[in-house]
Amino acid sequence: GTTLNAARRGDLVLAVSEAAANSLSHGGGKGTLRLWDSADSGVVAEIRDGGHLADPLAGRGRPSLASPHGGRGLWMIHQLCDLVEIRASADSLTLRLHMTP
Repeated sequence: GTTLNAARRGDLVLAVSEAAANSLSHGGGKGTLRLWDSADSGVVAEIRDGGHLADPLAGRGRPSLASPHGGRGLWMIHQLCDLVEIRASADSLTLRLHMTP
């Protein structure tokens, strides 16, 4: 299995916590978290909920601290993880967070 050092584990916990909070706030109040170990990409956390994302590049650029639209959490997730995959459909939003050792 993949072993993350203490700093990487902390980054993963923070990123997953932010994604879960986004599910509660913006994804219909609930979501599903799956975690697995991947030989190709380390640890993967998948968060799926009923949310919608209008901007396919959300989280890629640093949002203003004064922004009334938020977006700081998704930006932070991108900073903490090695890869963030976002898949949006008409009725769900899926984030896959990849962390390598």
